Amino acid sequence: MQRVRLATIDEVEAIKSKADLTDNSVVFALDTYNGTGFAVRRLCTEIDPLISPDAWDLKLRAMFTRDLENMLWSNGGKEYYFNVDAEDKDWQKAVINWGAEQVSKTPELRFKKTL
Repeated sequence: MQRVRLATIDEVEAIKSKADLTDNSVVFALDTYNGTGFAVRRLCTEIDPLISPDAWDLKLRAMFTRDLENMLWSNGGKEYYFNVDAEDKDWQKAVINWGAEQVSKTPELRFKKTL
C-alpha cells in the first residue's frame, strides 16, 4: 500500500505555480507508478459567507470588508480567503480593484465533507 508523505522542498518549489501556498501550507505527496500526486493543506482565515442585506450597495459592502480586514490585520492576519458569486460582476470588479487575487482559475463547485 502506498503511503502519503510530506513533499520535499524541491517538489514544493515545482508546484508553486499551480498551488496557492501560504506560510501555513503543508504539501503532501503520493508516489505511484503513474507519477507523484500532491495535495496542499492550507490552514487559513476564511470570511465566507459575507451576508449583506439587499439594500446594501457596493459602498456599504466595501466599508464592512475594510473593517473586517483591519480587524484581521491588527490580529496578525496576513491573508484571508472568500468566495464571490460568479454572477456578481460588480463585486468581482470591486474586490480586484482593492487588491484581491482570484485564486480559482476555472469555475468550481465548493464541497464540504464532515469526517
